[in-house]
Amino acid sequence: MDNKAYLDEIAVKGKKKFSSGPFLTPVMMKLIIVGAIAVIVMVIVGSMLGSRTEDISSVHASVYARINSIMAEEGPIEFYYERLKASELRSYASALIASLTTTKTKIDSISSNIGLDVESLPAEAVAENETQMSEYMAELEDAYLNGVLDITYASSTSYQLTLLIGLETQARSKTNDPDYAEALDNSISDLTKLQKSFKNYSDTH
Repeated sequence: MDNKAYLDEIAVKGKKKFSSGPFLTPVMMKLIIVGAIAVIVMVIVGSMLGSRTEDISSVHASVYARINSIMAEEGPIEFYYERLKASELRSYASALIASLTTTKTKIDSISSNIGLDVESLPAEAVAENETQMSEYMAELEDAYLNGVLDITYASSTSYQLTLLIGLETQARSKTNDPDYAEALDNSISDLTKLQKSFKNYSDTH
């Protein structure tokens, strides 16, 4: 073997000795794929949990905003209370204000437990509630001007209570806080009875 052939043989052996083989072996490829899938799953789960938390907070905010607006001094129940002719309706209205006041007071005291900032409600919940209340007030004002306030007050309030009961029922299904759950259960029970009373009045007059 001449010198050139000998050196070529040494070079080939050196390459074989120090070669690390293909960088992406089948095992490494599998690890990379599994890792990528795990990251994607984590992102999706995190997004879903964040969306669910936001949805829950929005429901609680909607309940609070609606209660606060209905029972407000310049709200529909109080504002038209003195304009009602039927003492029966005034009795229902007083009971409604008392019930809503109790519920609001309870929510105020436990708001931090359910992640609700009563001083800064989500803009979407506030806007939706304002639209509902504006329509409610406009309907009562029109009825008052046309001399049919009592019957409209009864039917409109019955409808609004149905909506509020629906919101409270949603909130009840989305909370594990025992105090909040109890407050909602009591409120739903009270409002259901009052909703039936207002509806019965509108159906029979």
